[in-house]
Amino acid sequence: MGSTDRWSLLPLDGFADRAPIEFDNGTVFHFLSATPEEAPAKATEAAGGADVRIGGGVDTVREFLEAGLVDRLHVAISPILLGRGKSLWEDLRGLEAGYTVSSEVAESGVVHMTFARD
Repeated sequence: MGSTDRWSLLPLDGFADRAPIEFDNGTVFHFLSATPEEAPAKATEAAGGADVRIGGGVDTVREFLEAGLVDRLHVAISPILLGRGKSLWEDLRGLEAGYTVSSEVAESGVVHMTFARD
């Protein structure tokens, strides 16, 4: 992998044999069936020192947060009310205690929150 490559991991059960998705900007999404505890080590080894990011939906993010494996989290909150869906924050009371939290509002109204481990 070149020095500008980024290695993204999407831990999805049952999709470990899915081919990676490559983008023109050098980002590659790799798919892996692994527990949150196993995934970072596998991704770091496979990335050969490149930046590793974990992607996924609410369930994946919550699993990594609950396991204490998130150093930096960026959440974009759109100003719409859907009325249903999964809550990212449920049962994560006090999460902010171990992070520096910053936020900014884009012109579109989207709130960007960043949690960075202290």
